[in-house]
Amino acid sequence: MEKRVHAGLLLSFYGKMLTERQREWLRLYYEDDLSLSEIAETSGVTRQAAHDAIRRGERQLEALEARLGLASRWARICAGLETCRTALRAGDTAGAERIVEELLRQEEEQDGV
Repeated sequence: MEKRVHAGLLLSFYGKMLTERQREWLRLYYEDDLSLSEIAETSGVTRQAAHDAIRRGERQLEALEARLGLASRWARICAGLETCRTALRAGDTAGAERIVEELLRQEEEQDGV
């Protein structure tokens, strides 16, 4: 997955767990496509300070994903549902059912059920 998309996804899932400043700077950097210099200038800090804060925020997001796995779980479920929809549109109800069963099995496995 492209880094920008991946970071945006993690920010959507875990952004509230960052400081307000980190969340805002990551949003400006990844979603609004501002450069480090632009973020630094509008925030009244050095480019290096903006860079360090963004990298620290990225590390925190990655650590949260490593512990919780919510974004990867969501992506896996979405991909499975898309495959299921394709099967249903093709009239393959048995295939769609297998996909749903596999998604449910994976969820139960992940939850330790």
